[in-house]
Amino acid sequence: MPEALIPLELTGKTPFFHALNQAKQFPDTEKLVVLGSETIKYPDTGIDFLLVNSEKWTRKSMLEAISKLEFGYDLVYFSWADCAFLDPALTAELKKRHVQYTADYSYTDGYPYGFAPELLSPGVSGILFNIDNEDDITVTRDSIFQVIQKDINAFNIETEISPVDLRLLRLCLAADSKRNLLLLNRWYKSTTQDNGNENIPAANDAATLVEKHPEMLRTLPSFYNIQVCEACPQDCSYCPWPKVKAEKMAAGNNAAGSKTAAETSCMDADKFKKLLDKIIEFSGDAVISLSLWGELALHPHKIDLIRMILERPSLSLIIETSGIGWTSEDLKAIASLTHNAPKRCNSLLDSPLSWIVSLDAHDPARYEEIRGPGFSEAKTCVNQLLELFSANIYLQAIRFQGAEDDIETFYRHWKNNLSQGNHVIIQKYDHFSGRLARLQASDLSPVIRRPCWHLKRDMHIALDGTILRCRTDFGQNNLNVFNNSFTEIWASNDLHYNEHCKGQYLGDCADCDEYYTYNF
Repeated sequence: MPEALIPLELTGKTPFFHALNQAKQFPDTEKLVVLGSETIKYPDTGIDFLLVNSEKWTRKSMLEAISKLEFGYDLVYFSWADCAFLDPALTAELKKRHVQYTADYSYTDGYPYGFAPELLSPGVSGILFNIDNEDDITVTRDSIFQVIQKDINAFNIETEISPVDLRLLRLCLAADSKRNLLLLNRWYKSTTQDNGNENIPAANDAATLVEKHPEMLRTLPSFYNIQVCEACPQDCSYCPWPKVKAEKMAAGNNAAGSKTAAETSCMDADKFKKLLDKIIEFSGDAVISLSLWGELALHPHKIDLIRMILERPSLSLIIETSGIGWTSEDLKAIASLTHNAPKRCNSLLDSPLSWIVSLDAHDPARYEEIRGPGFSEAKTCVNQLLELFSANIYLQAIRFQGAEDDIETFYRHWKNNLSQGNHVIIQKYDHFSGRLARLQASDLSPVIRRPCWHLKRDMHIALDGTILRCRTDFGQNNLNVFNNSFTEIWASNDLHYNEHCKGQYLGDCADCDEYYTYNF
């Protein structure tokens, strides 16, 4: 990632430099090797390392390279070279455990990603190379463990567990995005302020640092939920949008209301293109969801909107749809665009396009009760999507009181009939801060409330460009993506997030239980 070669603000050194400098302090380290890319010009760090370049690294070729390089050594430390805060002390504890229990593979758990390497005993990478029977899998941060999972009982695995489990915060201390580079800078600055020195942050201080400075975790948005079409072919019983839209029309704020594509109020394609460019300029990479409210299938230029996202490698697209309004030709055209889309270079999703189809029921009669007519058309759409996007389609149902039996049937049916059995989403019911009846089937909220994930990572954009604080916000705000800078827009929610950090939940937030759900 290019962010790994951008100097940190307080050190003047790049994350790449810090990763090497920290790694050479690992116990008994004799040799540093960088598995690099021929397309990257690596700066002079003043640190001695062997550079092994490849035009294209795959998971299998990486394992093969490690197996050749490890000859004559007692242990392999494996880390990504953008992890600026690798901790030699934590690594020493991990190594001690690894040696004591003669482990094949060791890793840390519960710490933010980026503090420690993975450890491999000699010969293990060669075994993994032979186990891995897929030749063209892209290297990811969990590539080694992906292969170990193929025959996990064959390996002795040890784990160094954090005294405080921080996994739920999903922190990544690696310079793999503009967002996480900002986090690295804030983390280092906060550590320096607290400790009065400029040492690289230590893993054991992570929990205390997060508790004292929760505001630093709100970096840049990673998920943009954009409304591009107001109309929807159904009036779902659990959705507030039909009522909100009717109120807007009654107030004279909106002339839309027809459910035909020609008469639907939709976002202009040129405006949408400008919006995407602003998103990339601000966030660097992101996941785009269409449509916040309304059905994308009813947009007369939907194929153009989809093409605009797919041709930008730093963006990935999620289409959440009823499955109604799509023609066979539409879906085939989108499949072709997806197949020819450039490889994603964002840190969030590898796939250019994912579909979420809201079926909500297995029984047609129950479907009509919840969503209205359209079950047959939605099922036809699902079947074609399964043919065209089998690995990237999710089927979704809302769980709420009165539908428990059908929800279980829905789950079991699709879990057994999808090629990806885990692509069934049973979503919690949202009463939208009391706007709808309280029909939650169960209380999933955590014992201790935390700042809202959506305030931290999401940006919600209405049809006219108005910024909404979150999905529950239907008010008219003053800021607009077409008139205001994203810096100003994003900062406008700092106050709300900081209130959450102090345990203050005002307005709609007081009665909201969506704060612990997350997107990306």
